[in-house]
Amino acid sequence: MLFLYGLAGCTTSGPADHPDAQAPHDGDGGSGKADAQVFNPDGSLPTTQAVTIIVEPNGQHGDELVAAIAAATQSVYMTMYEMSDSDVVNALVARKAAGLDVQVILDGSTTNKSFNANSFNALHSAAIPVVWSNPTFTFTHEKTVIIDGTSAWIMTMNANTSSPNSNREYLAIDTDPADVAEATAVFKADHAMTAITPTGDLVVADANARAKLVALIDGAQTTLDVEGEEFTDTNSNGIVPAVARAARRGVQVHVVIGNSSPNANAIALVKNSGGRVVVTGPKSGNGSQAKPYIHAKAIVVDCPTTSTCARGYIGSENFSAGSLGYNRELGVLFDVPAELGKVKSTIDIDFAAGTAQ
Repeated sequence: MLFLYGLAGCTTSGPADHPDAQAPHDGDGGSGKADAQVFNPDGSLPTTQAVTIIVEPNGQHGDELVAAIAAATQSVYMTMYEMSDSDVVNALVARKAAGLDVQVILDGSTTNKSFNANSFNALHSAAIPVVWSNPTFTFTHEKTVIIDGTSAWIMTMNANTSSPNSNREYLAIDTDPADVAEATAVFKADHAMTAITPTGDLVVADANARAKLVALIDGAQTTLDVEGEEFTDTNSNGIVPAVARAARRGVQVHVVIGNSSPNANAIALVKNSGGRVVVTGPKSGNGSQAKPYIHAKAIVVDCPTTSTCARGYIGSENFSAGSLGYNRELGVLFDVPAELGKVKSTIDIDFAAGTAQ
C-alpha cells in the first residue's frame, strides 16, 4: 500500500514499566521521526479489521499466550521488555525442541538486563537464538509474539506471571498478513541489529508512533477515551496537547491514568480544555484481579455506544515522549466495533473507579 507522509511489562513483577525514565532524551525535542508515514493516499488513517482483543486480568493467568506458543507449528519470534514467566520460557524451549524456528529479543537495557538474565540464560541453554536488544534504542519496550508467520500478538503485557493477574492489560491478536509481515520485518532487523524504516500500517516507535497516535486523536469527532500507565507527552506536537485540542473542539474526553506517575501539568492541560481525567488503581506491583494496576496503553475514538466505536489503538507505546521517540515499540490501529467495544467497556469501568482530578 502507498502512503503519504504525515508530520505530525515468575511471580515477581520486575522493574516498574516506566520507559519515560530515560531523560535526558525526554524533553520538548523528543518528537521521534519527523518524516513518519502516516496516512493512506486518500488521507485516511490506516487501520486493520483483522484484530481480536483479550483484556486482562480475566482469570486465565495468561494461559492464552502460552497455549498459542505451544500450538505453533513453524516458528515463534518474540520481542519482550520483561520476561520471568517460566511457563512462557518452557513453551518456547519446547517449541525449539520440536524443531521449530524460535528466536527471541529481550530488553538488555541497564534497567532490565539483570532481571531478564535468568530467562535469557534458559533460552540460550536450549540453543534458542536469543539476543539482547539493540542499544540504538533506550529501551526495547515492545511486547510482541509472532506465531507461524500468520499472527502477531501485539501487547501491553510483559511475559511475567504477575502481569495477566495483577495489571490492566490489552492483547491485540493481529492476523492481517501485511501487519504480520511488517512485524516480522521489524523483528528480524532488530534481531540482526540492523536499521529498518517501517512502511506499513503498524504503530512503530521510534519511527511513526507519535504521528499516528496524534492523527488518531485529531480525527476524533464525538468521543475520545485514553487509558495509560503514563500520560506525560506534553510536547507541542505530542499526545497530551492533541487530547486537549479534542476537548476544546467539543469531543467528550475521558482520560484514565495509572496511579504510579500522574503528571500534574498534563492533567491540568486536559482539564482546563474541558476533558475529564481520573487516576485509578494501586501503584505498580500491588495490583490484583479485582483492582488491577493500570499498565494499559489504549485509545478508542467515536463511540456512540460501546458496540459501535469507530477506531482504536493497542500497543506497547506509553503516552510519553521517551517511549514514542527513543524506544522500540509496536502497536496497531484497528476498526473492529466488537473488539473496540471490549476496550471501551473496560475503560469505562476503570474510569468509574477512578479519582477525579
